Amino acid sequence: MKVFWKYLKQVWPLLFLSVTCIAIESLADLLQPSLLADIVDVGVKNNDLAYILKTAAIMLGIVAITAFAAAGRNIFSSKGSERAGFLMRRDLYRKIQELSPDELDRFGPGTLMTRMTNDITQLQNLSHGMMRVFIKAPILCIGGIIMSFRLNPSLGFIPLILVPIIFGVIFLNLKIGFPLYAKVQNALDRVNTVMREYLSGVRVVKAFNRFRYEVHRFSGPNEDLKRTSITASRVMSIFNPTVTLIIYFGIVMIFWRGGIKVNNGVMQAGEIIAFYTYMTQILQSLNMFSMIFNRIVRAKASCARISEVLDSDDLQHIPENPEKLDYTQGIRFDHVTFSYRGKKPALRDISFSCNVGEKVGIIGSTGSGKTTLISLILQFYQPTEGKIEIFGVDATKSDPHEVRNSLAVVPQRVMLFTGTILENLLWGKEDATREEVEAAARAACAHDFIEGFVEGYDTLIGHSGVNLSGGQRQRIAIARALIKKPRILILDDCLSAVDALTEASIRQSLAEEAHERGLLIVSQKISSIIDCDRIVVLDDGCAAGVGTHQELLASCQVYRDIYQSQYGKEALAETAVLGQEAMANG
Repeated sequence: MKVFWKYLKQVWPLLFLSVTCIAIESLADLLQPSLLADIVDVGVKNNDLAYILKTAAIMLGIVAITAFAAAGRNIFSSKGSERAGFLMRRDLYRKIQELSPDELDRFGPGTLMTRMTNDITQLQNLSHGMMRVFIKAPILCIGGIIMSFRLNPSLGFIPLILVPIIFGVIFLNLKIGFPLYAKVQNALDRVNTVMREYLSGVRVVKAFNRFRYEVHRFSGPNEDLKRTSITASRVMSIFNPTVTLIIYFGIVMIFWRGGIKVNNGVMQAGEIIAFYTYMTQILQSLNMFSMIFNRIVRAKASCARISEVLDSDDLQHIPENPEKLDYTQGIRFDHVTFSYRGKKPALRDISFSCNVGEKVGIIGSTGSGKTTLISLILQFYQPTEGKIEIFGVDATKSDPHEVRNSLAVVPQRVMLFTGTILENLLWGKEDATREEVEAAARAACAHDFIEGFVEGYDTLIGHSGVNLSGGQRQRIAIARALIKKPRILILDDCLSAVDALTEASIRQSLAEEAHERGLLIVSQKISSIIDCDRIVVLDDGCAAGVGTHQELLASCQVYRDIYQSQYGKEALAETAVLGQEAMANG
């Protein structure tokens, strides 16, 4: 629970004010039974109306003080808990931003969402309950016992004996409940993960009419959450009635022994009433303890899950003294091997370069390692073996933020954000002028269709660009990358949704600016990389060949197989003849 206390310390002024109000409220509550006893034993017994009215007025004044203190307690505890929750969410979100992609993959988006929302809410509820209840409960409990002893020491031993027994029950509650609620939170993680996957792919589900399958898939984690929650609730529900039973047993003992004392003239009726009221207050305080400990059980499980993220040391690699980048150079892979956590190598012994002013193509079938290669360039991961140099600096010695500022990527799966088209384009360069925005959009063949919208560049985009076609989303993503004016532009199979004419136009625009930047084209289509200065052929994580189109046709069987699958045997044979003639004439 160290994380919890860390954030409570940051709201200590509000905590102090809340505790002050609670102390006033509790002390005022403890005065009421004694005054009530005086009304019965003095005012009623002696028929003294003036004394009754005077004492009643004092009690009303105390009630007013109690009301103001309770209002202050609620205000300050609410502000304190909300502030603590805000700070926890802020720091957890920042920490998630710093985690390495490998660590993010280990946690998964579903569980991170649960920790950001439900787990922090549990701690926030605990902080509110602690400031509002945890201070009042011991004051009422200890104060009730003291006042009971003050009224009659022989009866005062009854609550003194019962309280340790009740605390034993509460401790048992905490011991049993923690693992149960840890299972509840893990079950909630699984429900959120399934829900997130469904909402992300809802159109695919509808297209394939897989509603029944999704309902069946969701029912498993949902049933597990229900079963785990019911088990936890059943076990925890035993403890509150047990505490109440013990307290009422004490009240019965007080009435029994107190009745004997009243009959013997040792005690007065008003004292019995006061004793009963104090026992009720002790019952209330112990029920508060039971409630807060139930919250502690839940919060302890949540706190452990939040701490797991905050204490993670698997962060993005940022050296203390990064070396200065040389922007005249480009990207160089030197015998690079990489494997994801606990898996076989995704890339093995890869060597190639892409310099500023060059156009390099990466081609390979699905699963050959193309996306992994881009992730290494962007320094999402570090190579397992070998070395990657980006702008003349070893990737382990450069600042990833500075490197990424000089790169731009158009991913295969385009991600647009809710907002206007202009706001999405400005992700590439926040201070870009209108002229720069339109120039980038024209280069990406996006300007015309954007201007065709009623609101033009101010057209609102739905979540993930849901109101745009696939080709429109890709062209906006290309424009977003171009506006950044990167030293090296990486295109990850990002023209799959545009027509051939538009693709040719975009490639022409990129070719005109090729001397200003390096261009790394990742694709499964030979037509996209056929005119590159160098082509790297990936096959199951290995470099099957490196060279120009003609060189690879002559020397790389994997490249010939790809070419034949896309153009046919006749085209392959014709190309081979032309290549031989060119070599003979050369």
